[in-house]
Amino acid sequence: MVKVTPDPPDFLSEDALLNRRAIDYYLKASAPDAPTFILNDNLSLEDALAHAADLLHCAVKTAHLPGEAMNAQQRAVMHLVEMAKGVVDRALECVQPR
Repeated sequence: MVKVTPDPPDFLSEDALLNRRAIDYYLKASAPDAPTFILNDNLSLEDALAHAADLLHCAVKTAHLPGEAMNAQQRAVMHLVEMAKGVVDRALECVQPR
């Protein structure tokens, strides 16, 4: 059998080294007990609810990508996310603006 494509070179280009270094830096494995998301201690209730609403909105839009079918478990999770978004949106309506 004749191999059509040649083997890649044994060395990495400078760009490949920089790319690998950046990926290693930003995607490095964190400690198992380290939080992946840290909230500001000075975050107000209204700001926290608004931020949660934005995150839930993004989750809903991400899950409803056109052309991708969801299985039953994904639909159940999205139902919970949509319900949580409704609750947060209602809570935001109840908060008095400053």
